[in-house]
Amino acid sequence: MADSNTPTRLLVYGGNGFVGSKVLELAAIRGAICTSVSRSGKMPARLEQLRPLWLNQVTWVVGDALHPDPLLVASADVIVCLVGSPPLPTFNQRAFEQQVMTNGSANTAVIAEAQRQGVKRLVLLSAHIPALMRSSRFGYYVGKQQASEAAADYTRASADNVATVIYPSAIYGTRYTGGGTAIPLGLLMSPVAWLMRRLPVVVSRLLPESPVPLQQVASSVVDAAMAADSRGLLVVENQDLLAV
Repeated sequence: MADSNTPTRLLVYGGNGFVGSKVLELAAIRGAICTSVSRSGKMPARLEQLRPLWLNQVTWVVGDALHPDPLLVASADVIVCLVGSPPLPTFNQRAFEQQVMTNGSANTAVIAEAQRQGVKRLVLLSAHIPALMRSSRFGYYVGKQQASEAAADYTRASADNVATVIYPSAIYGTRYTGGGTAIPLGLLMSPVAWLMRRLPVVVSRLLPESPVPLQQVASSVVDAAMAADSRGLLVVENQDLLAV
């Protein structure tokens, strides 16, 4: 980690996405120097239009999580892995492998490079997956498991390494299209979340856990990235997010 008198340097893979752009915003407001890595290397259109002041703390670069740049990784104090895809069903081998690659291999490659470059802290955004969907035939689950195991291996590789893995259920908030149009997911999912938190336990155990707001997930990512003292593997479950 950086000296306490210098800004924390965050390298965020998937920083131009739904969760990633909010993570960058919160981290930059807290004084971190952020680099967002994505295939396009572009900031979201909405931010291009608004140009908030915190953008001065963020650099946008082109990169491939499957082949992370060693020099870029080595320049960071904290690696934040947010690469992933929606949990869509896979009806053929190609779709299955794509899900595993996006949710597993991409994050695993970044984590491995962080270990090689001696970066001592990482944060991985995983997902809470209902028991009925935890199958080796579900590419999304297989990929998420691979990434989580890589994070655990990272902490075992050195007593100084810290990894936080966050397992949210569905995330709701205002999502923006490529052109900057707002999609207020909270209008539907917020009432659903309210209802699910009030179901009897015997019923809720059979269902996915309650959705969580984007703000809370992003805050948890940034809190983990900028924490002062911790060691080993830290796990943040969906219920932990709801309790805050």
